[in-house]
Amino acid sequence: MKRPIKNQQLFTRLLLCSAVTATLTYQSSYAAAVPQSLVPYSFAATSGRLPKNVVPTDYIINVTPDTAKLQIAGSEIVSLNFTETTDKIQFNSLNQQLTDVLFDGKPVKTTVSDDKEQLTTIMLPASAKIGAHKLSFNFTAKIETEPHGMFLQEYVTPDGVKDRLITTKFESTDARRMFPCWDEPAFRATYQLTITAPSAWMAIANMPVASLKKNGELTTTTFKRSPKMPTYLVHVSAGNFGQLKGTTEGTDLFITAAKGQEQNGKEALANAEQILADYNDYFGIKYPLPKLDSIAVPGGFQGGMENWGAITYTDQALLLTSSSTMGAHQSVYAIQAHEMAHQWFGDLVTMGWWDELWLNESFASWRAAKETDLRHADWHWWEGQDGAKENAMDADANLTSHPILQHVTNESEANSAFDPSITYDKGQSVLRMLEAYLGPDVFRDGIRQYMNVHKYSNTNSADLWIALSKASGKNVSDIIGAWTTQAGFPVVNAQSSCDANGNRTLTLSQQRFVAKGEDTTNPHWNIPLQVRVGSADAKSVLLTKDGQALAAGKCGDAISLNADTIGYYRVAYDDATAKTNLSHFPGMKNGDRIALLDDQWALVKAGKKDLAGFFSLASAMGTEQNLRSWQIITEALGTIEHAERGTASYDAFTSYARSVIKPLANQLGWDPKADETPGVQRLRRTVLSDLGSWGDADVIAEARARFATFVKDRSAIPADNQGFILDIVAQNANDTEFEQLHAIAKSAKNETEMRRYYPMMMLVRNPDLANKAAQLVLSDEIPKQAESLRIQLALTLSENHPAMSWDMYTKNYERLIAPLMPEGAAMMTQFTPDVFWSSIPLDQIESWMKSKSAAELAPFIARGMESAHTRLAEKTLLTQATDAYLKTKSVAIK
Repeated sequence: MKRPIKNQQLFTRLLLCSAVTATLTYQSSYAAAVPQSLVPYSFAATSGRLPKNVVPTDYIINVTPDTAKLQIAGSEIVSLNFTETTDKIQFNSLNQQLTDVLFDGKPVKTTVSDDKEQLTTIMLPASAKIGAHKLSFNFTAKIETEPHGMFLQEYVTPDGVKDRLITTKFESTDARRMFPCWDEPAFRATYQLTITAPSAWMAIANMPVASLKKNGELTTTTFKRSPKMPTYLVHVSAGNFGQLKGTTEGTDLFITAAKGQEQNGKEALANAEQILADYNDYFGIKYPLPKLDSIAVPGGFQGGMENWGAITYTDQALLLTSSSTMGAHQSVYAIQAHEMAHQWFGDLVTMGWWDELWLNESFASWRAAKETDLRHADWHWWEGQDGAKENAMDADANLTSHPILQHVTNESEANSAFDPSITYDKGQSVLRMLEAYLGPDVFRDGIRQYMNVHKYSNTNSADLWIALSKASGKNVSDIIGAWTTQAGFPVVNAQSSCDANGNRTLTLSQQRFVAKGEDTTNPHWNIPLQVRVGSADAKSVLLTKDGQALAAGKCGDAISLNADTIGYYRVAYDDATAKTNLSHFPGMKNGDRIALLDDQWALVKAGKKDLAGFFSLASAMGTEQNLRSWQIITEALGTIEHAERGTASYDAFTSYARSVIKPLANQLGWDPKADETPGVQRLRRTVLSDLGSWGDADVIAEARARFATFVKDRSAIPADNQGFILDIVAQNANDTEFEQLHAIAKSAKNETEMRRYYPMMMLVRNPDLANKAAQLVLSDEIPKQAESLRIQLALTLSENHPAMSWDMYTKNYERLIAPLMPEGAAMMTQFTPDVFWSSIPLDQIESWMKSKSAAELAPFIARGMESAHTRLAEKTLLTQATDAYLKTKSVAIK
């Protein structure tokens, strides 16, 4: 179904993001400067809390976890470089006790650990000289039960056997939970890890095993010393694992999973072999570690974490079963491509401080999309990524948005800095736009220079601009700098004029596009346009000033100022040009059609264009089978359907909406045809799903008939079609059908099926059955490793029963959000108004969120509330515009 509620988007985004958050409450002052895009990185000047006069160069760490007591016994030897004489050493620690502290083999004066400040301060008997020294100590620490630091993860195998493992997740500031350390990204060092764990378990870390020493029920595993890296990339896991092994260009590749499930990683192994070879070539630097583990953790955290040489994934993001959908196969490839790109962007070269997070995440997102599109052309991946770009633009159209590159004073603010819409999606889009302007080969050469110059070190944006400028011969900072340092994006206004010979000139201007209100600061961007006239190849044009003239072919030619929807900007054409483009719309390239639909719909919602113009473009699609174009149309129709609920015009609108997509549905039919692309198959599911949601009697009847067969024979409906067919049945379910749906969910053979079947019951429209569905949200039917499913169920219930959903969500918030932590606090604070804006008073939502949120999450609340107010304004505007449009179509609608 297409509706303004984005709960599925949220969980998809959590799956794709290895998020940066922190929950510290430092009150001290920090040596921090506002990011300067023209000043290259330096260790001394980069932000951070820790003094830089004592620098770790190597760690030797031994840990013995006790899972029964949830404790770690450890020892540590840190090699230090003193850059000035001092009698004080400071580093990070949390919930740790240090004993037997020695400096250069001699006892120190005092050791004080402050958990509130998350600092340990060691005073020496006398000032130590400049140069090399060693610090050693024993320590105890906690094994966590949530996904930060070293944590214990319980799970149930498909055979029903309970088991447990330990693993780590340190980004951004949680390495200090496992071992005392200089827990800031600028402090790169080498690591030699040793873990003593049950002999029945396999232990894994960043590097290959150097030695094993078995002592009865325990085995001590020592790993080879790592390259220089920041603390947040250190990793160790131990558990009852099985492995698959492959090799690419001399690098050993492993898929590691709970024993018995490793065979579900065969496709992921093939993906990794392909991706690594491609990345070795693209970056011009071969992956530098001798091995790369991809570790499937059964639950515990969302998405993936790019630990160098030992990437961890929630198992649903890595393993595939016979019941996995095409969407799951695509997601696994894209997530792997993202996390493996981090082995260069983030691991080999690391941002100096969290205000430059985009150097990790935007680049990994962009490179992953490029790789997925390269290796799976029939997926039309870049067209699909237009959805991610639109998500970013929706967020960035709010006045409370923030720049990609934003000042982070301390670790606490890293939480507020994290925003997938901007850091991931906008950053990816801006990089794609820059690559198109410079040219792919030039852009690649600049990236190679950047990697070569800064490998095993840290950077900021200036270092990237310098490398790309050298490769291109252009001042890249001038071209693209504002896109990272300013919030928002522009709308390009195009006014056409024709001479006596029919030659067209466009006069261009820009202003910030906002969904509601206006930005009185009048920001300016240099805009790398991609211009296509007719069907010709696109040409790059840099728009630098208002009033800039552009020769644009003949007045009767189609024109796109955002060819292939590459640019991160909107275009508003004058009426004459819009009319010309409408006449050419059916024959345009897919990307150009997508750009027109995106912009027209956004301009309609902002009150800047007529709804009739968007509907004209939708009608001009005919039965053209392009997935992304139709997604824009059906999502727009779904938004209006939601707005019209409970109004006198609802039946007339749903009749109109069905009339737009029914011809396409009739052409596609219910069953796939030979040689169909995945996009066409998904398009079939999209339009049939919407017809079922909008009351099409024929579609509902066919879905029920197929469901009746499925109840008797679970192979009757292919995995890809089960979701939408069962959703249609669930929405219209009677008592018998609901119990059949519940039985199907309870009999799920694996977590993949369970995550498909349980959400469908939350869509039931019958209030009594909805109450039954609600009872499942917190029931024991959901296993430990699928805890994150509960919040999805609670929010999916809001589609048809928002008050029931709100009551469950608010009363059980801490439990529901726990599996998403630490990322979840920020994301859900911003996301909650997006779910309940049309059903719960906004002041009530805001008051409740403030009562549940830490002070540093205030920016997220502000963004969420602005989005909610914008949606309410859009709802009023859209219902009025729709009602006026329907009056002109009343005779034609049936």
